[in-house]
Amino acid sequence: MLINQKQLKKIVVETQGGQFLGYISEFELETDNGTIEKYYVKSRLSIPGLFANKLLINKSQVISFDSEKMIVEDGVIKEKSGQKAFNKVENVEGIEPVISSKLGE
Repeated sequence: MLINQKQLKKIVVETQGGQFLGYISEFELETDNGTIEKYYVKSRLSIPGLFANKLLINKSQVISFDSEKMIVEDGVIKEKSGQKAFNKVENVEGIEPVISSKLGE
């Protein structure tokens, strides 16, 4: 299947679980062999740590690809869950530790 750049930018990107991620907006091409190595997906999702609501999908994360849809690993979006856990740790950092000892009582 051959598609041009204009057609590529209309392709929907979803996870294996069916979560809509956005549309392909840009890509990086390996000039040595002519293959697309990375896809940038314009997203409506706001994930801390990612730039300007764009997701970066490596070609190794692509499960299937046709003229209408790209399916990527569910792990692509796990960054969001990891960031939530990190935020919880940051919230604990300002709390003073309580030290108690029952020795000598």
